[in-house]
Amino acid sequence: MDKIKLNNNQISDNNRCFVIGEAGINHDGSIQKAKELVDVAIDAGVDAVKFQMFDTPKYISKDAIFASYMKRALLRKDETIAEFFRRLEVRKKDMVEIQKYCKKRKILFLCTPFDIQNVNFLNRINVPIIKVASFSLTNIFLLESIARLKKPVIMSTGLHNLSEIENAYNILKKSNKPVAILQCISHYPIKPKDANLKVMETFKKAFDCIVGYSDHSMGVNIPIAAVALGAKIIEKHYTLEQNDFGADHDASASPEQLKNMVQGIREVEASLGSSVKRITAVESEVYKVHRPSIISKVNIKKGQKISRSMLDLKKPGTGINPLNLDFVVGRIAKVGIKKDRLIKKNQLV
Repeated sequence: MDKIKLNNNQISDNNRCFVIGEAGINHDGSIQKAKELVDVAIDAGVDAVKFQMFDTPKYISKDAIFASYMKRALLRKDETIAEFFRRLEVRKKDMVEIQKYCKKRKILFLCTPFDIQNVNFLNRINVPIIKVASFSLTNIFLLESIARLKKPVIMSTGLHNLSEIENAYNILKKSNKPVAILQCISHYPIKPKDANLKVMETFKKAFDCIVGYSDHSMGVNIPIAAVALGAKIIEKHYTLEQNDFGADHDASASPEQLKNMVQGIREVEASLGSSVKRITAVESEVYKVHRPSIISKVNIKKGQKISRSMLDLKKPGTGINPLNLDFVVGRIAKVGIKKDRLIKKNQLV
């Protein structure tokens, strides 16, 4: 099974879930907003904050069209799709400033490139892992450029079937670096019934890789459930204000929801514990109080041979285990034992 090493973090089946706060384009083109999104991610306790980089002419053609959710963010009715994306671009020098701010605040900076130019830029500024968006899985030119970097990759899988995912995976694995695969449904927002979290099991069986979940649901229950099912990476869109004007804000988590999600994930991870069934230390008091022991059903005289009919099984659990009943039956009482009292081994011959 692959392991991905990222500075002080390691992503693997033996490590805690790696949580990515997807700031995405929720900065709305403002560097100040981008920095505030970094602050929110840190306060929430995520492991990394991720942005997106694209050069509009290299990302969309003149025939590109709007999705319905994108139309919510138009500045005017006749705004073109090129103008829409251009507003959300982050210039290279500004992205370097955001990366430096992340370094100063001690949180891992990640970014999704949507064109080859920005793949190479992210490599130059030493981004340690590349995130491939769902939209890009059949963009073989982009995938090949990423594979040449020989960096680990996290790949989302919305909009694609298993055969297309396998093709993308095989291209990226030419780097001989780990490729993690995230279940994702590319709709904004999705309903819980559409999440299909069990697909993570399919990915694990098909590719023997790290699996996770990129979430576009409202609230925090679905990503927390994904962790319970084995997700080792969670990616969640978040925003400063869900009522902001923009494409992704209303389908993103609020700062409080992001914090609650991380807390929920950590609690679920702690609850998974060990596959070994044993009596735990926290049960020790209740063990003594509520388990039964072997009790005298009648007054037992010194020298009397103990029969099964002279015994009962009652609380507390501080005496002889009822499963050792055969140890007691047939023995001789060394002392008198009053009715309804614990029978102790040192009372028997």
